[in-house]
Amino acid sequence: MERVKLGSTDVEVSRLGMGTGTAHPSGHCAQALMSTKELAGLLLYAFDRGINFWDTAVQYRTHPHVREALRGVRRTDVVISTKLTTSGPKDTLREFNSALRELGIDYVDVCLLHAVRTERELRARSGALDTLLRLKDEGKVRAVGMSSHGLGALKAVTTTPGIDAVWVRINLAGINMDAAKLGIYDRVAAVPWVKKTAALLPKRLQAALRPSPEALLVSEDDCREVEETAAKIHALSKGVVGMKVIAEGQLRTEAKRAVEYVRDLSFVDSLVIGMLNRREIEENCRIVTAGGGTPCVTE
Repeated sequence: MERVKLGSTDVEVSRLGMGTGTAHPSGHCAQALMSTKELAGLLLYAFDRGINFWDTAVQYRTHPHVREALRGVRRTDVVISTKLTTSGPKDTLREFNSALRELGIDYVDVCLLHAVRTERELRARSGALDTLLRLKDEGKVRAVGMSSHGLGALKAVTTTPGIDAVWVRINLAGINMDAAKLGIYDRVAAVPWVKKTAALLPKRLQAALRPSPEALLVSEDDCREVEETAAKIHALSKGVVGMKVIAEGQLRTEAKRAVEYVRDLSFVDSLVIGMLNRREIEENCRIVTAGGGTPCVTE
């Protein structure tokens, strides 16, 4: 499988990444409900098929599973990305060091601010960003990123120094993509102290409060703006990773077309999909490696 560098970094990832944060009705991630041995086996199966990019997060609770998989490969042969929900220097350092212990590693390839929705939230989390940049200087992080959950945050990346890569929600149907106007849930979740407090709620309650993916269909204008903004970010030599490619399963019946669509966007370096079995890994590998790289950018 082809590998590409994320923006101007030296982090080289496979065109397809293995996600470990697939939504589940219980509120937990589907991969976290697997045994460590089961998910580790899938990660290694994906690695044998050319996928060197494993994506996780503190919130997913799959660090132990990734740690188990790392026993089967050389550390330098895989790219590990994880995400933090922190805002200030102290909690960021604490959560980052905890992540290292859980993963059993001494550095992270890409560490991201998780689920940033607005420019205001990004500014409010500047202490976390500054801390990640210091960790990068110390060699504990190879690249610093942000996962975007709102168009305001995505646009802010174009004027924010230090962010090497962005994870952007993008799919052919515009389901659960970044919107300019946030709903009540996302407006509340964009407040850092609320985000931290909400993490203490039972998982089932968190899931119940979250709007369903099918209710999050964004406008054509927002879809176009997401693509145009991601293209601008890529033009600034920042990496772009596509996520929510199958819209949390809503595009399952047309998965091939959904994967092809994001695969062929010229500004997307890699796409992360939360695959749950060997068949899904094999099918997505076939789709991604069959691509001819035809751009589908809306002018």
